[in-house]
Amino acid sequence: MNDTINIDTLEQMKAFLNEKGVLEIAVRNQNKKFKTFQKVMINQLPETQEKELAQKVIQAINKNTRLNERNLSLLGKVAKVSKIGLLLNGLNLCATCAGFAIMYAKLDAMSSEINRQLNQLQKTVKQAQDIQNDYEFDKVLADHTDMLDCQRKQQPYSEEKMRELVDREYNILMLLIRSFQMDVSADSDSLIFSIFSMLAMFTVSLRSFDELYYFNNHQTLGEDDPWHMSHGKWMSVYDTLSSEWFIEKLQDIGTFETKLSTLEVDIYYISLLDQVADSRSEIEDNQALMIATGDVELFRQFKEMDTKEVADSIEAVFRKAGSDLNLEEETVSAEYQSAMQQAALA
Repeated sequence: MNDTINIDTLEQMKAFLNEKGVLEIAVRNQNKKFKTFQKVMINQLPETQEKELAQKVIQAINKNTRLNERNLSLLGKVAKVSKIGLLLNGLNLCATCAGFAIMYAKLDAMSSEINRQLNQLQKTVKQAQDIQNDYEFDKVLADHTDMLDCQRKQQPYSEEKMRELVDREYNILMLLIRSFQMDVSADSDSLIFSIFSMLAMFTVSLRSFDELYYFNNHQTLGEDDPWHMSHGKWMSVYDTLSSEWFIEKLQDIGTFETKLSTLEVDIYYISLLDQVADSRSEIEDNQALMIATGDVELFRQFKEMDTKEVADSIEAVFRKAGSDLNLEEETVSAEYQSAMQQAALA
């Protein structure tokens, strides 16, 4: 365990207690965008100690922060209105079993209505019934869960099974976007949540498939074009979600279907567009890293370093806060592990 607090990482973080007493941590990436917005429940301790530990963690993180408090406050307000807080952590949540369980609970509750909307859409555009059966929302949720569970058991999907999952998630995502475009849904907020949740799932799956495909085939295919022939089609979804018509609909919904102010509407749609850009970058940066390393083991070592800096910094903060309160090492460790699982960094 590393007990040294990384000041550079803490300068990109901000922590506070929300109105329900839940610790929230915002993490900003190198481009100064909010990359994650994490709600961390501290629930292993008696109530008084929970509050003390949370306040110590907040004090340690905020002592060195450079984040703009006004912008963070606005983002927090938008997150409460539009479910955007969960979406901003979507990539992390959809990449682990513990994290996806949080997303799954939200999405599963919507799946019947989403399937109804997709059925309606396909009737509207006169698509064949047999196609619809392959693209049911709840089945794709189950498949994504199974993929993560197989990775957890160190029995990952084959290249072919991952390709099939990527295709199914892409097709569902495009159907959801088409529903949004054609105003099939009466609940725009839930549909937007479904689109960006599926985007996170799709990005995680595509990233995993790229890794399998590249390291299985790059020596045969060479470095000029080492990706699957469908890759360009799959990547087109990021262009669609950055298109003028999509941006305008997000702005309209923020303006006419929420109680957000003009400034908060800007934060609302720009944060979602940042999520699209971050998702695209996740794929492209991952591809560049694979090509640069050229070796699967070296690549994995670099990947493990990606979240370790943030995780180590938060762990050090928890340990320092616990020692200041004379809390036992084992107790603080349990709190830290709980926090990391909820932030999808464990």
